[in-house]
Amino acid sequence: MPFVEEKKFRYPAEEECLVRRLGSALIVSWAALPRELQEKILSEAKTAWDREYNVPRLPERLSTLLRRFGEER
Repeated sequence: MPFVEEKKFRYPAEEECLVRRLGSALIVSWAALPRELQEKILSEAKTAWDREYNVPRLPERLSTLLRRFGEER
């Protein structure tokens, strides 16, 4: 079986404003997404490359962010 390299989404620093905007759009649209897609996106978010490594309680913090936004709407 051939070795499959896992690809990580990486972006240059000058494109960080674009990534933040896409992330904001995703949060706004979160409640309308099918549960299966939400789970896939959260799974990807937990393993995504970032300049900040080892974010404490990452899964919990992601879920809290999404819940908090949902309650504010």
